Amino acid sequence: MNLKFLSNWLNKRGPEQKIRNIRLDRKNASIELIKYGEDMANAKRYDEALSLFEKATQVDPLNDMAWGDKALMLDKLGKTDEALISFSKALSIDANNEITWHNKGLTLIRAKKLRESIDCFDMAIKLRENYAKAWYNKGRAYVMLGEGIKAKPCLDRAKKLDPMLYTKLTKV
Repeated sequence: MNLKFLSNWLNKRGPEQKIRNIRLDRKNASIELIKYGEDMANAKRYDEALSLFEKATQVDPLNDMAWGDKALMLDKLGKTDEALISFSKALSIDANNEITWHNKGLTLIRAKKLRESIDCFDMAIKLRENYAKAWYNKGRAYVMLGEGIKAKPCLDRAKKLDPMLYTKLTKV
């Protein structure tokens, strides 16, 4: 999207229309950058994906998906502290995104912050009660803590919600 052309075009319109269009166009530009970033991430080109997600957050700082995807790439690149900051930014924009809570929990597991990860999985489950992956990863965190008694109901719930979950996860 050519923002210079867009800016020139908007200058010829009334101020109210300019404001509405700038917000809409920034949002759309950010969404397009996310799409390209996801393509790069799927191709395992994490540095390029991160760059696109960073641009998306600059174009639209209130795009929680851009912040969440940026966090995922930072985590993949081993930049855990930066990833957690980005997840927090995404959640400050939309605290009702269960996927972001789940993904933050996964990053916390990798950081060996297991109690905090369980809190994130609990938030994801609170937002979507039948979120099988959140139940599974909550159980996994309890296993890592040596709390099998607490892990079992979580893992059982995950298996009941998605009997093929374990098969899917071993393929990932």
